[in-house]
Amino acid sequence: MTTEAADSHAPRPASTALHPTGGFLKGFTHSLQPYIGCRFGCAYCYVQGSNVHRFFNGGFAWGDYAFPRQGVAEKLAQELARYKGKGQLQSLAIFCSSSTDPYQGAEREWRLTRRCLAAFVESPPGLLVVQTRSPLVERDFDLLSALGERCWLSMTLETDRDDVRQALTPHCPSIARRLATICAARSAGLHAQVAVSPCLPYSAVEEFGALLVELGQRVVVDSYLSGDGQGVNARRARRFRRRTPGLAGARGRRRKRPVRFTPGCASVWVSAPAGPRRGLPILRV
Repeated sequence: MTTEAADSHAPRPASTALHPTGGFLKGFTHSLQPYIGCRFGCAYCYVQGSNVHRFFNGGFAWGDYAFPRQGVAEKLAQELARYKGKGQLQSLAIFCSSSTDPYQGAEREWRLTRRCLAAFVESPPGLLVVQTRSPLVERDFDLLSALGERCWLSMTLETDRDDVRQALTPHCPSIARRLATICAARSAGLHAQVAVSPCLPYSAVEEFGALLVELGQRVVVDSYLSGDGQGVNARRARRFRRRTPGLAGARGRRRKRPVRFTPGCASVWVSAPAGPRRGLPILRV
């Protein structure tokens, strides 16, 4: 490994584990990031326009670094113990993760996400949502299962077309592999939701909609222009349309349908594509 490649994976000491939330994570109390950066490097990711990337990229372009937050699991255990001592564990609703993928390649070596899950098993919060697009999460089905009703696995599936995936997120796992992971999660008895975020061009309303309804116990949909970090995504969407006119999808219009938090249910923002693709059955949550 070259010095530059090693530096792009150099650990950074974690000062804290849980971070108070806001914005599109309304309904959650905290987020958890085992890593800084993400090697999946999705072209549309809002994080590349955020302060997380702006101030902590180490001189690397988005998608070229993933810094392990060394000691994050130990910090998490300490913070959960404090909430437990105050009798406040049930009030916690935690999203893992909002600015990285907790199961990107670095997790195979560092196992930070698995260690964090072990801390959650010891001190379970009211709700934990684990968001990923990586089949590596199958390794940790045992810990997710141990959390029971408190835990939801959320698998990103932006489209059912692998040509779209290859054009926009070539470093991400294939559509087929993610579908297999969702099925495996359901077979393992886990609560599994599908996150169409953002909603990219797909095969057909009937085909993609029926697939999503069959796969997940719950589906969350964000349109390309109105999803997470929508101001940043809108600018990138315009550039995307100019560069790849054959793949450009419909413009989005946001439908706000927040579901009030209770243990086992997170706040959900649903978005519907405007125009002829409006009316997916998956929009009913």
